[in-house]
Amino acid sequence: MTVSQIVGRKTIDLNVDIGEGFPFDRDLLRFASSANVCCGAHSGSLELTRETIDLCLTQRVRVGAHPGYPDRESMGRLAMKSGQERIYLKSIFDQMIQFKQYCEPAYMKPHGAFYGDTAIVLPANWRTAIRQVPPPASAYEAGGLYLAQFPGIQSLTLLLRINKLPLMGLNATAHKEIASRAGTNLIKEGFGDRGYLSNGTLIPRGSIGAMLATDDAIKEQVLRLAPEVDSICLHGDTPHCLQYAELVFKTLVDSGYGVGI
Repeated sequence: MTVSQIVGRKTIDLNVDIGEGFPFDRDLLRFASSANVCCGAHSGSLELTRETIDLCLTQRVRVGAHPGYPDRESMGRLAMKSGQERIYLKSIFDQMIQFKQYCEPAYMKPHGAFYGDTAIVLPANWRTAIRQVPPPASAYEAGGLYLAQFPGIQSLTLLLRINKLPLMGLNATAHKEIASRAGTNLIKEGFGDRGYLSNGTLIPRGSIGAMLATDDAIKEQVLRLAPEVDSICLHGDTPHCLQYAELVFKTLVDSGYGVGI
């Protein structure tokens, strides 16, 4: 089965996280139209990154860079702690340099905790939450001070601006503002296999409901998300990821959506 070219109510991208050393990558690309390729720091290796890019290009799947924190023990899924900023953020920049030396990605999607640390829900008053003396000349400047409290956000904004890449992320979070400030587009993403909190962010891994584990739950979520997002993600590191990828693909097509970019 290959990516559908069906013209339906809407065409939705199906993206997968791959290049992390799991055995499902090649088969997942039968269903995917985009691939978030690990940059070799949170998992995998630089050699595997390049092999995975080549595989995607051969299969005509859009390639996105997927940098993550260089914490291999947790696979980049633990939030950055005080004192780790310099090492972690330098690694993120280095990962992007190495990736682009081999391939120009179509977009960037942060991995794991880098995604979570930047996908924060902004309070209603975030643009004026930090007061200056004298007051800032504009709400934009005040908002910039608020966002500056989060080192991951600063780095992600700068990376996008330097590399002139769209951001794949959560529309209900700071990702929307980050893309705007970087002068780029946001590819609105939804997750087919992850549970959501009521504020539109993901349930933390390890918590009850973080991973959806039944076909019915995944189908229901995909159909709920489809009208709201540009791309639906599936992870390539779970035992049933191939089953879920085919399920999501068929659910979209059977509901009149096209799968592609």
